[in-house]
Amino acid sequence: MMTDERSLWVKALTAHSLETISNLAQEISKNWQIKYKVLPQNGLSLLTLQDGVFHEPYYLGEIPISHAYLSLINQQGDSYDGAAQVMGDSDNLAVALAVCDAVMAHQLQGWEKVAHYIELGMKKRAEENQIRGAMLAKTKVNFSLLSQEENDAEN
Repeated sequence: MMTDERSLWVKALTAHSLETISNLAQEISKNWQIKYKVLPQNGLSLLTLQDGVFHEPYYLGEIPISHAYLSLINQQGDSYDGAAQVMGDSDNLAVALAVCDAVMAHQLQGWEKVAHYIELGMKKRAEENQIRGAMLAKTKVNFSLLSQEENDAEN
């Protein structure tokens, strides 16, 4: 079930706790020097949506965003880039995810561990989606029964 789709790695990894992902990133990067291409940051971003009728943009509100862009450099001077952007206010999480991204994208030592956590995270997300789907199905209303009752009342 492991996904090769890089865009889903952050979603899968964030199914785990910050501590779990931080420990994973520390373990797989212990023999690497980390050089930040851009300093990790967290802040707020405006969430823009589009009006359904006039198709004009409007701002729903602010959401917390953290991002990191870094290179892992080995003793020979080889450099491998990784990046992550996550909805949250933890630049530590963004750095840990960026390390995992670099290791996974370039299949560096430890990529199998990251792949394992991605697979577990995808399973967790699938279970959550299944639960949400079941909850949503319980809230559906069959309006055809209502109109049938109205027709019966008129006759």
